[in-house]
Amino acid sequence: VPTPLPVRCAPAPHSGSRSRSRSSTGCPPTLATEKKSAASTDKRAAMGAGASADNAMSPEELARVHAMLALTPEEQAKKAAAAMKDCLALAATTGLARASRPETWEEAANRIPCPMKGKFENLQRQIEKVPMVGKTLAKPVAAGVESVEKAFVDAASTVGKDPAVAAAYRAAVDGIGVDAAVDLVQGAPGSFTEYLAGQTDGALTDGVTATVAAVLATHTLTKVWGGATEAYNAAATKCGVKPIELDLPSYVVEQAMATLKQLVSAKEIELRDNPGDDAPESVREIFGGGLRTAMAQGSEPLVLVKPDDPRQIQFVVFPQDGATPERLVTGKGLGVVVTARQPVVQSKSWAVLTLGFGRPAEVAGDRGDLRGYAPKFHRRGRFLVADVLGEEYPLKVDNGRYFDQNAIKLVRHATDASKTFYEDGALDFNYSEETKHVGPDRCKQWTSDRYNFVLGLRKNAP
Repeated sequence: VPTPLPVRCAPAPHSGSRSRSRSSTGCPPTLATEKKSAASTDKRAAMGAGASADNAMSPEELARVHAMLALTPEEQAKKAAAAMKDCLALAATTGLARASRPETWEEAANRIPCPMKGKFENLQRQIEKVPMVGKTLAKPVAAGVESVEKAFVDAASTVGKDPAVAAAYRAAVDGIGVDAAVDLVQGAPGSFTEYLAGQTDGALTDGVTATVAAVLATHTLTKVWGGATEAYNAAATKCGVKPIELDLPSYVVEQAMATLKQLVSAKEIELRDNPGDDAPESVREIFGGGLRTAMAQGSEPLVLVKPDDPRQIQFVVFPQDGATPERLVTGKGLGVVVTARQPVVQSKSWAVLTLGFGRPAEVAGDRGDLRGYAPKFHRRGRFLVADVLGEEYPLKVDNGRYFDQNAIKLVRHATDASKTFYEDGALDFNYSEETKHVGPDRCKQWTSDRYNFVLGLRKNAP
């Protein structure tokens, strides 16, 4: 007998409901229970998950809801699997088409940052203070960063247009399992892409690595980066600063894969939030007012927002060095929670946990499913470190890219714990007593206790 579709128990962050454990008897166990009251179903469906009456569903969409609820759990699972596969296939095709265009890699969300840019900027400021010759010495350091970022755009688009990369993604989508489809349908938009990346990381990394090696063998990026590091190290020796070293091919692979994933995810989110004319019928059936409507969302993604954005989060406590670990919570009892079942390995190197903001669920000791788990954080110098059932994960700005709506995640090295904590890794966070915001140190304004970006939500105000 097929297992009925489960519904997550943790309420959405704006719901105001009481906290419940995952096993609470108050949580609807299956979609079948939704059939008990047609009127109640209509009301919930018309409103959607946290939506307003202005976004009411059409009669056609309501009809889809009832049609989906009438299906057996086995039939529902097949619908969810078809939607996931079709959504990923179109998202990958669209994302890779965008990856072949240089202008795509110039966008803030997709741009590959200059490696160790913070070090370049700090050294530049330090050198400029040297009397007489400071500005002369600093000029090649600044020019090196600009040249590297331009070279990255061209090199990355060359990687993106390689047919071998597209073939690797097609093979990944074709071969992905669908056992988790029902669960992923209930997750936040983008969960399909996260699952694809986790299940096929090894094959995708190998494919992109081969392409990057071929590109860097002849591309000017290799020479430009060499020149930038020479300028930096020459200036660094005059200031007593440690020279820099970088495995350029590994960095390009990691960052190129991050952007490719971002492009696929962006299309997936579009298809799930607002299925348009290009959406496959299976996707419209699920996300155009179908199966997902009866599913509860447990939390919203944790992202960077501008401090004046109503979606910014004000935390009531923040752990200090040597102090007792604390959960990151608001006065309403909502806080930072894990949204992934398990860590996903990226680029064969990093174990990553996605984060959201909502009401914590009771998952203590449940290593099989971490969703809803609210870790306690402690300070380690500039790092903000979460204890996830005995394992340390520092908070990180996803892929080291500082822009509005970029994700905040927990990361640790998958094979060597000593490599988890490193400088200039977008791992530095702090707290403003004045504003109650948590923000990356890199985004702190020099003349005040305020930040250009702070932790916030993707959609709703907390």
